[in-house]
Amino acid sequence: MTYNDKVTEATMLCANGNQDAWNYLSIIARSARLIDDLVDEPKKWLRENSYNLAQLLLVDLPSNPFFDANKSALLPLHVTSLNAWIDSNVWMDRDKTRKNYALVIRDQLTELGLLVAYITGGNNHLRKISLNVRELLMKEEF
Repeated sequence: MTYNDKVTEATMLCANGNQDAWNYLSIIARSARLIDDLVDEPKKWLRENSYNLAQLLLVDLPSNPFFDANKSALLPLHVTSLNAWIDSNVWMDRDKTRKNYALVIRDQLTELGLLVAYITGGNNHLRKISLNVRELLMKEEF
């Protein structure tokens, strides 16, 4: 199973059958992948990627019904996820301890997915899938 397959499975678990929630998480996952590619490999960036990212962030995300209905809960995690991702990129170039922490804090988007699980299915659903989602998204980089 590829990492993209694992992301798809994790987002399906988190969305709990809610199509709008799944679409929201898919927008976030695709946007994150594109932004990560831009930061990691700017020389390989294609103009088409810019158009795709603009479509995702300027049209698809704000028009998504799940995001619209839950943005007061979701936006704070957008803020902290972005901040953690930026910090993790800085720490990846530092000492071993900071690099290890960087590998943990960069995965804050997992928490966003788990918040979606809570919104779509309550605490019982969240607890049912939480460790499975974390296992799916775990990277063996330590």
